[in-house]
Amino acid sequence: MRTSFAAVWRWRPSHNLLLALALLFQALLVMRAFGQLVLQPGQHLLVTTQDGAKNYFTFQAYIQQPWQNGLGWFGLMNYPFGDYVFYTDNTPLLAIPVRLWSHYIFDLTPYALDVYHWLLLLGFFVSTALLVAILRRLVQHWGLVLIFAVVLPWLNPQTSRLLVGHFNLSYSWVVLLAIWGLLGLYERAQTGRPIWRWVLGLLLGFIAAGLAHLYYLPLLALTTAGFFAWWLLPRQQWRSWSLSGAGLLLTLVPFAVCFLAIRLSDGYYALRSMEATGFNFAPWKLQLSALIRTNSYETVHFWLAPREQPTYESVAYLGAFALFGLTFFAGACVVRRPAVQRFQAAWRATPERAFLGVLLGAALVGLAVSIGTEYSVADGQYTFQNYFSAFYYLQKLTAAVTHFRAVARFSWPFFWAVNLLVLASLDFWLRFSRWPGRWAVMVALVALALLDTRDTVKHYRKSLLPDVLTNEKEFPELQPLLQQLHPEQYQAILPVPFFHVGSEDMALTVDDDNAHSLHAYQLALHTNLPLMASKLSRTPQAHIQQLRSIFSPQGPTPKLRQQLRAAGKPILVLFDQSYYDGTNLLSRQQTNPQARQLIEAGAALPAQQQLTLVAETGNLRLYRWDVR
Repeated sequence: MRTSFAAVWRWRPSHNLLLALALLFQALLVMRAFGQLVLQPGQHLLVTTQDGAKNYFTFQAYIQQPWQNGLGWFGLMNYPFGDYVFYTDNTPLLAIPVRLWSHYIFDLTPYALDVYHWLLLLGFFVSTALLVAILRRLVQHWGLVLIFAVVLPWLNPQTSRLLVGHFNLSYSWVVLLAIWGLLGLYERAQTGRPIWRWVLGLLLGFIAAGLAHLYYLPLLALTTAGFFAWWLLPRQQWRSWSLSGAGLLLTLVPFAVCFLAIRLSDGYYALRSMEATGFNFAPWKLQLSALIRTNSYETVHFWLAPREQPTYESVAYLGAFALFGLTFFAGACVVRRPAVQRFQAAWRATPERAFLGVLLGAALVGLAVSIGTEYSVADGQYTFQNYFSAFYYLQKLTAAVTHFRAVARFSWPFFWAVNLLVLASLDFWLRFSRWPGRWAVMVALVALALLDTRDTVKHYRKSLLPDVLTNEKEFPELQPLLQQLHPEQYQAILPVPFFHVGSEDMALTVDDDNAHSLHAYQLALHTNLPLMASKLSRTPQAHIQQLRSIFSPQGPTPKLRQQLRAAGKPILVLFDQSYYDGTNLLSRQQTNPQARQLIEAGAALPAQQQLTLVAETGNLRLYRWDVR
């Protein structure tokens, strides 16, 4: 029996088949980019510097710390104070289940970072599954659904966080969960179907996202509130108590639940600063030019782009598909205006256009926040007050909003709104128009998306680094020290020079030097001893003030001295002489005089506290400090 071309053209795969194909192709791309993470466990990391190294450390250290610490406590930094798990930035949504599994089912401690990688990569598949569910309702050409469900998870700006080290911010499925949920709720309301089970499911999903990273809470709240405002207010539907109530619940309840969970489990709440520094810091705000600035590793450049690369917080490139698609539409408005007008009239009447218009309005709410409450132009010569930002008004009500200071992140839904709108418009145009050249335009635009994806996958494949945290072969300089060490004899590790980041007081902050903090992480993970240094989030200022006293001529405060002596064991001091013999100029590079003073004070610590040399190799020394 012969199959006609028309029959093949009319064939439509089922939802399950389409989903299976999309996941299969996504698996091929994930293995192409990150196959070494999966096939060579314990050998590679995505990042080995700054926040990335710290986030790896806090995840691994949380899993392997003594079970007596419980689930809500992290004791391997900021010793002897420690901190609560929600302030470690180690993705509690993942870390807590892994710790439970490791204790009750199978010990995952040797494989914790591998498991972390697998859970991060799982995000690509969740995003693809959500995109299939979303696009099947907005796009009729199943080939477009299949292609863009696979490529968009690679092209969205959140994925770039994998190589910044902000692993839990790389989950594009969080924004897609909101879009999928709002689409389902919108369709149910339009057809008169019940919405409350749907709302309950979204509430649980939003709460889970907040437990992955707290920034998702305001991001989802702004998107949801903006969506309901654009949907209900122009049509006077706000009078519907069920829709208005659903909007309020989805906006406020996840915030309230996560806040209560943190507040009730936080014994240091009264000590923490209510206001964060760095709000309106320019590198943490979106520069609007970043929307059209091609990523450095991509070969297709948009015809209009700024010269300078944006900061990592301001990465927001919309992609060649969307930008050249919009360019084509703008050109068509000039060249074939009557045809464009006919298309627009038909497009406006479609239900997908109605939904995407509301979604774009919601994304604009986040975009307005992302540029900050003040925005500078002309190299800072002019600054305007951004009255369109919700944070402009929230800041006047509570200083707590300043803790969400990296406002560029609120632009992420804008990427999805623009790309989904361009894709759905293209799909409708292919069905509406009779111009034969439309297929060539479609092929060209799809090719641009595929080229961007190829470059992105290639970039990640070439960016993998050796595991310098848990693979002992990668830090041989520590081996002579470890061979002479008996960890059970000590209570904690004091790195010198000292570092302490996350107190939200810039005067008290002492940034780490990456090589030194890596040595501290390696030693802590190998010995399972806590670090007195810290790189956490919103650590109480009272803690760093006490820890700084160690380096004063008088030594630790009486309260801190009493705590250290109560343990009945000495402190292990990791001392790097290169910072004090002129080899490393860390102290001279400090712009904060208090930080410079604290670093330089480390040179006198062995003599002041009468430390006993335990081991030495190269510039690294281990001392025993018997706290008296």
